[in-house]
Amino acid sequence: MNKIGFSGQCPNGDILALENQILRLIEVGVDSIEIPIYETDVICGMKINNEELNILKKTLKNKKISYTVHGELSVNLLDVDNFESHKEVLKRDIEVCGEIEASHLVTHFGQTTNEIYENKDLYLSHLKRQEECYSYLGDYAKKFNVVLAIENLFPFTKKNYAPLPSEIAYQLNSINHPNIKCCLDISHGYINCTFRNANFLEQINLLAPLSEHIHMHDSFGLIESIWAYLPSEFTSYGQGDLHLPLGWGDIPFDKIFKENKFPDNFNLNFELPERYIKYFLDNIKKAKELIKLQTHQN
Repeated sequence: MNKIGFSGQCPNGDILALENQILRLIEVGVDSIEIPIYETDVICGMKINNEELNILKKTLKNKKISYTVHGELSVNLLDVDNFESHKEVLKRDIEVCGEIEASHLVTHFGQTTNEIYENKDLYLSHLKRQEECYSYLGDYAKKFNVVLAIENLFPFTKKNYAPLPSEIAYQLNSINHPNIKCCLDISHGYINCTFRNANFLEQINLLAPLSEHIHMHDSFGLIESIWAYLPSEFTSYGQGDLHLPLGWGDIPFDKIFKENKFPDNFNLNFELPERYIKYFLDNIKKAKELIKLQTHQN
């Protein structure tokens, strides 16, 4: 079945804050919640912190809702200098997923510098190392009944290079592992394609068949270029990865879901800040409409 989910939040690392969030989401008919491991101390020194893990397991136990996990935002398998550390943290993430019976682990596809990207032999060697690691981690994840959902990014700074969706699709198809799929972040793709002057819809089309997990939030496809004091000011300018309710930005969600055939079972996971809670129900309604667009393609 297709699911609708929301990302949970652990302010100041407080795992217990998830309790009320889960109950509230169940009450409005949400199917899953994405656990932000990166906001917690469940992994400490590249090892599992059993005290924190036990608190997480007790908090999630016997709830009528499915779980996914978002791993550390800092994991970057194109960071050669710290490659082994990133790999070890990802392995811990997989193990935590197994402990809480989460179906998918979201982890970011690597990014690098423009300088490295322009040195094609060097860049391709970094991609190859990452590809081999994903193949290994796919086998590792299979042992824990977890699927790695590799998320597309956009450049965090103008000096960085984040691979376009087409490059990620090529890599994942090359790996061709049942436990290696995609987390399509539509807004990330929009920002990256706008910045790189790539055709957004054509790029998304290539990732859609692999996208068992989809991050949902709106934006205007613009990288931050104006200084702002508060996050709300970026909203004023329409710049950055804004995580807006659907319809606030200009991403053509209807067109994306009409033109693409996603996997038979996919999860639409909303990444909306707590300040937008009053719009959650509207976004759930919109998600159901988008799922129907997929149903009509069958």
